[in-house]
Amino acid sequence: MTNFLAHSNYITTQIQLPLDLEITFKVSDEVITFNNLIKDIDFNKFFITKDIYYTETRGRKKKSRANILKAILFAFSIGVRSTRDIADLCKHDTRFMFLLDRIDPPSHTTINNTINSLLYNIDDVLVEINKRIIKEDSSVDLNTLYVDGTKLEAYANKYTFVWKKAILKFQAKLNLKIIALLPRLNDVFINSGYNPVALKEQYSSIELLEIVDTLTSIIEKYGILLVYGKGKRKHEEQRLYDLFIKFQEKMNEYEEHLKTIGDNRNSYSKTDPDATFMRMKDDHMMNGQLKAGYNMQIAVADEYIMALELYQERSDFRTFIPFIDHFNFLYGHYPERIVADAGYGNFDNYKFCIDNTIEPFIKYSWYRIEQTSKFKRNPFKKQNFIKDKDGNYICPNGKTLTFEREQQMRYSRNEAYEQIFRCHECDDCPDRAQCTTSKYGRTITMNEQYDEYKQRASNNLQSEAGIKLRVLRSIQVEGAFGVMKENMKYRRFNRRSYQKAHLEATLVAIGMNISKYHNKKYRIIN
Repeated sequence: MTNFLAHSNYITTQIQLPLDLEITFKVSDEVITFNNLIKDIDFNKFFITKDIYYTETRGRKKKSRANILKAILFAFSIGVRSTRDIADLCKHDTRFMFLLDRIDPPSHTTINNTINSLLYNIDDVLVEINKRIIKEDSSVDLNTLYVDGTKLEAYANKYTFVWKKAILKFQAKLNLKIIALLPRLNDVFINSGYNPVALKEQYSSIELLEIVDTLTSIIEKYGILLVYGKGKRKHEEQRLYDLFIKFQEKMNEYEEHLKTIGDNRNSYSKTDPDATFMRMKDDHMMNGQLKAGYNMQIAVADEYIMALELYQERSDFRTFIPFIDHFNFLYGHYPERIVADAGYGNFDNYKFCIDNTIEPFIKYSWYRIEQTSKFKRNPFKKQNFIKDKDGNYICPNGKTLTFEREQQMRYSRNEAYEQIFRCHECDDCPDRAQCTTSKYGRTITMNEQYDEYKQRASNNLQSEAGIKLRVLRSIQVEGAFGVMKENMKYRRFNRRSYQKAHLEATLVAIGMNISKYHNKKYRIIN
């Protein structure tokens, strides 16, 4: 303590920190690197709401949310995410005292409220920090992006799930019960002077509510007394009334479930309705575990996370286009090159890249197999079939596969079509056993445009630049996930709902970028 307080302006016995805490830190200290990086950023612009809780004449002393945010970002950069831990550091750690700039240490509630104030502006904070990093680190190239995804477990109960198929099944059974009761119901309606209910395959909760209202009117019209309990005899109108109230409540419940799930999901968690059940390989046996979670997509450039987004979609290839559009929204341009694994290699994604002048260094599902000599020597693979001048394909035995029909490509959202070719001369072919097991003869599915896209991607990947980028991909983007999950122990969200989970994940990404910037600057190897 004596050495710390030794300063020309202070005596060694005074119980007071120096006013200028910066003199106590080495130039290479993380807090100095962080402070120099963000010192010109006006953090107040990221807060939509104003400080309305404190005034000059009333309430507690006003705290600077900008300084609190600095402390939060620095805490995430050193791997501290708990608001209570951050509050303790603000009380006892001189680095945090320095960032707070003489304001009283905030409580964990204040820290949490400050974080929540960034709910819709956290992407702006990420971009602002990244722009400062790019300005200081000239090696960062935004024109080359490494894209990958991982599934992180949501902060949700594992057993409070709702499945779309189950809801549709229960809904169909309920409709059958309603249809079975229609004759009885219509007899009551007709006898009471009301129009009968039309026979339909599907009834909505609103339609069932109208039926309940009509039954209520009939009961009031005839002065029917509703009775309940053992030994009580119910009128037919009351029996129908009680049944259709239950039907309406159940149908409304099913509709709410389906509304929450939406068109592009198959499930959701009741404790976090935004989370979707996904298969995660995170146990010691590497067995697939079905858990509620989010699909996290990141775009990395020179080891920095430039963009991050969460999706409810389980498949990576369906997240690619909206994610790259998200990058374009953040930085105002598309990258020149994108490097990704085979999980992103499909027709739609290749077309998107070509249409936006992006060179795809993206594998497709059969890429690795197609590069083997065994595959290239196999004449029965459709990729090795010869195409004649009429546009038909010739099998190894010299038979012609003629065009049969067109069909829409599976998983494509661009209304892309593929052609079906079939050979009608397979019965007496000596090579049939090697060529096909179908009793209808050999059939192949082709799309010339897709083949051109795959060939272009293959040429890119096999080029000298492509080989280097493929090696770097595992270092860049998979390395980022490794740091996030292993070094920072971030394998599960601690906040519920998509917005809050995205906020939390982006803060982790910002912290990683700040830490990476400091380590690269001083060549510190973790």
